[in-house]
Amino acid sequence: MTKSKFKNIFLSKLSFSLGIYVSVCIIGIGMAFYPTFLSGFSSMQNDVGDTRLNNYFLEHSFQVFFNKDYVGGLWSPAFFYPYKQVLAFSDNLFGSAPIYWFFRAFLSSDVAFTFWMITACLLNFVSFAFLLKQFKINPFLIALGSFIFAFGMPRIAQLGHQQLLPQFFTPLVFWIMWNFIKRPQRKSLIMLLILVYLQVLAGIYLGWFLLFSLVIFLGVNYSLSSKYLTKFIAYCKSDSKSIVAITVSWVSLMILTLLPYLKAKSVLGSKSYSEVDTMLPRLASWFSAPPGSLWSPLLKWVSQDLPWVHEHYMFAGLTIILLTGLSVYTVICLKNSLNPEKLLLVNSCLLVFLIIFCLSLRLPFGLSLWRIIYEIVPGASVIRAVTRIWTISYFYLLVAVTVCIDFLLRAKISNKQWRQLAASVLCLIGIAEQIIFGLPAYEKAPLKQKTTEISELIKGCDIAYLSLNPAIPFYIDHLSAMWAGIEANVPVINGYSGNVPPDYGNDPKSTAQVVHWLDSVGNNSPSKLCIISRQPLDKQDNLISRYTIQKNISFSGNFISYLINLPINKIFSQEIKLFDFPDTVETNSVIKLPVIVKNTSNFLWSPKGDHPTNFSYRWLDANGKLVVFDGDGDRTVLPWELEPGDSVALNAFIKTPGTLGKYQLILTMVKEKVAWFSERETQSTKVNITVVSP
Repeated sequence: MTKSKFKNIFLSKLSFSLGIYVSVCIIGIGMAFYPTFLSGFSSMQNDVGDTRLNNYFLEHSFQVFFNKDYVGGLWSPAFFYPYKQVLAFSDNLFGSAPIYWFFRAFLSSDVAFTFWMITACLLNFVSFAFLLKQFKINPFLIALGSFIFAFGMPRIAQLGHQQLLPQFFTPLVFWIMWNFIKRPQRKSLIMLLILVYLQVLAGIYLGWFLLFSLVIFLGVNYSLSSKYLTKFIAYCKSDSKSIVAITVSWVSLMILTLLPYLKAKSVLGSKSYSEVDTMLPRLASWFSAPPGSLWSPLLKWVSQDLPWVHEHYMFAGLTIILLTGLSVYTVICLKNSLNPEKLLLVNSCLLVFLIIFCLSLRLPFGLSLWRIIYEIVPGASVIRAVTRIWTISYFYLLVAVTVCIDFLLRAKISNKQWRQLAASVLCLIGIAEQIIFGLPAYEKAPLKQKTTEISELIKGCDIAYLSLNPAIPFYIDHLSAMWAGIEANVPVINGYSGNVPPDYGNDPKSTAQVVHWLDSVGNNSPSKLCIISRQPLDKQDNLISRYTIQKNISFSGNFISYLINLPINKIFSQEIKLFDFPDTVETNSVIKLPVIVKNTSNFLWSPKGDHPTNFSYRWLDANGKLVVFDGDGDRTVLPWELEPGDSVALNAFIKTPGTLGKYQLILTMVKEKVAWFSERETQSTKVNITVVSP
């Protein structure tokens, strides 16, 4: 064969394969993002919650690196203000952020985010196709495997969790790992660890699942192949110092990068196992098809009893199940015909899938091996949605299936044209069953208008808070305020994320609660606070009516802004009513007094935090001297927060002095480590009581 003829054949094969990949990839993008395209980009996929949140995180990173005046810090976006390092409450998306930055340089934030999603899926396809191409398998099977990896039902059903999209480092990690297993080298080790690090940066869940699976994959390979294990041991002995240095450097970099997450965990704690249990895959989860899919009418009954059912859509189609069965048949019945290296690859990948399947599976009565993983594996206790483990388990299964079916087709169909036809039919069937009709999307225009109105109102403020509308989900208003804050470059107290700071809560906050939050987190500097509301607050909010210095209305009239100068000097005022009390009490006894306390001060009385407000008392002797004894000033905790003007009935327990005589009992509130109310005002509830012997 002449050189030119070989070149023509090569180019012909390349163009044929490339044509398949491009065509299938275009189909995938169309199937996954048709609501966006049909709306002319006026709609956004998927929902108004996590979609807007992930878009916010990417916009935050863009502002950090390209806006020198931006008020946020890398790990401290300007929400949940003034709480620090709140980015560690969710995925940071750093590993894929440069893609967004590129589009953001030319497009608006929402359109750039749409192209970021599309590009992430595209790179998933290209990366997986690159991996399969290394094993020299049929281009139609490469297209099928890459399509399901990038655009399969499980991924598109979770399109609202965009942090699960950028998985394009995983196939590259696998390829380097496979080469390292066969030929351990320092260069491969370095490249492997760099790519793992980038996958962790691209998505915490994706990175953790990848690391978890690699440990299993490595163990399975060395268990199946003593030859490769011997090579690895020999390499470790010959290059031990470099291995230690590289590994320590990588671990140090990982710890440094994840330090904010470690700090967040120390404050927030781990996820309770009962919470994790609801999101462990059941057997039904693997057959749970998302609504709108071709299989949904037939399999709807499977998922009817699943908790948080939207997190359990793990079904990847009947084609994968059938091809998995054929693959198992091949490695059992035709293993002697399979190339030893590929046989090891297929066996390892199938076993990794099986091990992950078994480890994560929840059996009846709450039994699961995942409880052991949760307790002993680093990082497992913060993985809440274990159902997302499909992102890595299907990866191994797709590698095994495509390699194995390629061999089976070659073994059973000698005619190349018929083999291509069979592979193309499998590809078309596998792709067709992945389509999901009625993918959710929302109109961007109303939310953008709302954000713009709020943004205009808070310009010139130092801090802002949007009062929540109880008629809609709380996160909608929180996210609108966050986006308004990033547009106006003003920090906001509103916040929505994977976690919330201690004592923050998701309930609507009054002005007193907002000021209390700022005080409790340590915002003591003079600042202008804007409270944004849909309804007038002048009459129903005591602090608004007393301290507003400026009032503005948005251009549509939908929002009102109230400007208050901070700090507000605290007035320690109280009203305590005592309806019945004894004239005499016994020494060293405990009496119960029913009282009603009313907050007549200008700040929130909260029973939580570092400086809670509690009910207490003081005893004065006949000379007016404070009596100090064991049990003096015991606290009665408020059952809930008291706004200025609110009252609550308490049963106060008071311990009496141990010395006989006449005393004066002072009933008072106390803000811990700050002040006794009785020492800050002249009017306090006082009772004359004689202490007698028992």
